Amino acid sequence: MSMEQRKAVIEKALGDKWNKLDSIIKLHYGLKPGRDAQLHLRGTMNEVYHSRIGKLFLIPGRIFGALVPYKGMAIPTEVRNWTSRGNKQAMYWHRRLFFPGKVPVIFRSKMECVGKNEIIEYVNYGMGIRLQTHAQNNALHFRSLGYVWKVGPFTLRIPNWAILGDAEIIEKAVSDRELFVDFNMVHPLFGKTFSYSGKFVIGKVIENERAKV
Repeated sequence: MSMEQRKAVIEKALGDKWNKLDSIIKLHYGLKPGRDAQLHLRGTMNEVYHSRIGKLFLIPGRIFGALVPYKGMAIPTEVRNWTSRGNKQAMYWHRRLFFPGKVPVIFRSKMECVGKNEIIEYVNYGMGIRLQTHAQNNALHFRSLGYVWKVGPFTLRIPNWAILGDAEIIEKAVSDRELFVDFNMVHPLFGKTFSYSGKFVIGKVIENERAKV
């Protein structure tokens, strides 16, 4: 395995800018594809929001396993990240949000580096969001570049405006064990369509243990 292949997904995308991130952000995104390792985070979403227009997309979006169909405040949330020996390209995500009186919402995805400062986060059935990455003020920033949908040998490109609008995600350190995530989607015509924000405590990396998918 080459030195480049040994790097984490976001480390590959950012290149030298990886070193500008706070240590807790590098811990969160430091799992290296091609190795069995996992990491757990627990925290609370201060708010999970969607607009009326946003809801029209979120309900069918659950077919692809994407985003969250409910609104709420102070939502307990668990995040599990892992990499595996069997995939030398991807970092996996498994999110569980516990809305009162409802079955936990599960949101799974995987991230792959596709070039300098660019990753794709895939959900089900070949649907993915292209994200530009950059480091700013020691925080990790993502900005959407549009969507892709892989259907057999074909790849369909979908602009941001055709779905929920422009997405921006910021992840920054709160302390040496806590981080804050802020995710917003804003449509050029309909305004904010979806958002969530919350604080998480990060656990230790567990090496050489295969994740239970």
